[in-house]
Amino acid sequence: MSGATAETAWPIPWEDPYPTLDEMRSLSQVHYLAGLDCHLVVAHQEANAVLSSPEWSADPRSNLAMAIRLDVAGGGGELLAKSVLFSDPPDHQRLRRALGGHLTPRAVEQMRPRIGSIVDAAFCGISDSEGFEVMDSLAYPVPLAVICELLNVGSDAAHVLRTETPKMTAMLDPLASTETVTDSASAAFAAMLEIVPLVAERRIDPGDDLLSFLVVNSDEGSDLESDEAIMMILLLLAAGHETTANLIGNATLCLHENPDQARWLRRHPEHIGAAVEELLRFESPIQLTSRVAKDSVTIGGTTVGSGSQVLVSLGGANRDPVVFLEPHRLDLSRTPAGHLAFGHGIHFCAGASLARVEAQEVLARVMLLDPPLEDRELIVRRGLSRTFRRIDQLQISLP
Repeated sequence: MSGATAETAWPIPWEDPYPTLDEMRSLSQVHYLAGLDCHLVVAHQEANAVLSSPEWSADPRSNLAMAIRLDVAGGGGELLAKSVLFSDPPDHQRLRRALGGHLTPRAVEQMRPRIGSIVDAAFCGISDSEGFEVMDSLAYPVPLAVICELLNVGSDAAHVLRTETPKMTAMLDPLASTETVTDSASAAFAAMLEIVPLVAERRIDPGDDLLSFLVVNSDEGSDLESDEAIMMILLLLAAGHETTANLIGNATLCLHENPDQARWLRRHPEHIGAAVEELLRFESPIQLTSRVAKDSVTIGGTTVGSGSQVLVSLGGANRDPVVFLEPHRLDLSRTPAGHLAFGHGIHFCAGASLARVEAQEVLARVMLLDPPLEDRELIVRRGLSRTFRRIDQLQISLP
């Protein structure tokens, strides 16, 4: 990164990135960021092409600077390379196949009643006559409870994972500093201390949970190594937990800031699925993802050399006026199609169906608040992140 940091070299304000992304897109679909020695893709067509083409690698070790940073951070690159998110074919297909049918739309839909019960339990601690903090009460606890139940993880381990998994997300951040990545790797190892004994237990006495499936699969079929199974679990916890939490937080904030849309959704609850898709487009929980050119590639009229890093602005692609009419207007009646909030191609988010249902169930319940959400007061504090559209605090109080 030529001695620069994301703080000094990143050209896009993290509080509101969209005006700058619009300005950059009006000049070119692809920009070279000299301070970070990488290219940034800000248009939908080019973003879609990078995410779907086999000419690009998801393995961070394919770029020398990224490999050095991860190696300095304690071998993080070797750890990430064992995850489905950062692997290339043929390993990627093998790792993704190891999930079986546990996270398919059909399987997740069968889980909806149980997810709804978890959401109801979370709302039991919320009184209509009092305010509440969305992130601590709903956005983080609900997806964590769902994934812990899916893995059949006990309450003691869940408490540790609740503390450590938010720190682990820096390993998914292409702009994170070496220090932050080091802290993230430490959090991952702390979470491993909770997971490894569970893996040993399931190896002896497997159940019908996802953790048992991954362990048995690694033992019997040699399709998944033990450390790959553990990394899969860490990825489900870190990526799924953080992404869904910020989806719920951002969606709640958007509905509060767009009262006409909140009222529309309350009148049309049957459209909650399409509404979540529009909310995903409007405020992508993950704003950036990274790829590395395997060979010299031309994208958007710009040539990217072999081994060079490209950052794909998912937030920029999802506000591209070439694809989305009035992209800066939240329209829950919009026909949802084409957003890249969950990525595209072979790395399309494996947990997308789970995140969708969790968000639908939470937001459907939020719409039942009395007084309604849009009539309440709200205090928001965003987390300083360029990769995640993160919310640290979202306090809702009575008017």
